[in-house]
Amino acid sequence: AELLGGQLTASHTREALVIEASFLRDDLPYFAELLAEVVSQTKYTTHEFHEEIERILPFKKAAVHADVAGLALDNAHAVAFHNGLGAALNPSASFPFQKYVNEEYISSFADVVYSKPNIAVVADGAGAQNLSKWVDQFFKSVPAAARSGQTLKSEPTKYYGGEQRTSHPAGNAIVIAFPGSDTAGSKPEIEVLATLLGGQSTIKWTTGFSLLAKATAGTSGLSASASNQAYSDAGLLTIQLSGAAPSVRKAAEETVKALKAIAAGNVSKEDVAKAVANAKFGLFEKAQTRGAGVLLAGTSLVHSGKVQDLAALAKSLDAVTADKLKTTAKSLLDGKATVSTVGDLFVLPYAEELGLRV
Repeated sequence: AELLGGQLTASHTREALVIEASFLRDDLPYFAELLAEVVSQTKYTTHEFHEEIERILPFKKAAVHADVAGLALDNAHAVAFHNGLGAALNPSASFPFQKYVNEEYISSFADVVYSKPNIAVVADGAGAQNLSKWVDQFFKSVPAAARSGQTLKSEPTKYYGGEQRTSHPAGNAIVIAFPGSDTAGSKPEIEVLATLLGGQSTIKWTTGFSLLAKATAGTSGLSASASNQAYSDAGLLTIQLSGAAPSVRKAAEETVKALKAIAAGNVSKEDVAKAVANAKFGLFEKAQTRGAGVLLAGTSLVHSGKVQDLAALAKSLDAVTADKLKTTAKSLLDGKATVSTVGDLFVLPYAEELGLRV
């Protein structure tokens, strides 16, 4: 791979294991064969696990533990979904790794995952006919089912909600979350609501039009952003706040005020129109970005058998009105929220203090 100037990476999301290769177009046959061999012929040996994997785990755990905002987001998923999407994205410092992970467990998991029904091959920059030719040739040895006869445990995602508070000396973060929209765009109002709340300006040197950006403009040392974490059969609308404890507390209070303002219909039509346009831009930008677009297409194919219909999603965003946002915001506030707090618990508020139901 290196002699051909290619780059190989492996990563994972909450729903997918991603093995990716970037290379020159003429080298497609070689890399198609290489990825097929990774899927079908990898050996999970004891010495490699102990020498190459175990020794780096303490450093990985330390990096995860130091990321306060990441911990808050992980905890929010755990509280919101429990199992499945609620599983930690990375091992925490307290995770009993040796009890649940070894080379035999990894090999058993690979046997189940690396079967044809669970695999999607997506390429960017390669012709469809050429790709099909080489994938058909090299991936034919991939089994149609696990050799062990095991299957992946798959249950519909269920939202629970609740609150979790974790003391941490390295920083402060709060994630306020509600049921969101899935990758099929079943709730377009959520995407527009996330953009309307915002927090991050899309124009340099300005606060932007979003409600959180305006409300926290004078708060120093604060990072605030709202987004919809979309998955195949569920979503999580998250408002992520991090910074100094007093700033995070104030931003959390302003977040609830902003939601209540939307629920009361106190949002201008101009701001709603801006939010709709921004949500559409974000949709198309994500789909056209190479890494994100390929991952989105692959995940959709694995879980639903089809890729996103961008035109239909954009049309559904255009149909979002101020009244629909009002109804959605009121419904979220009346339901159970998810609140994950990490940091100085003497300063950071409880969900009840913010006026949220958990």
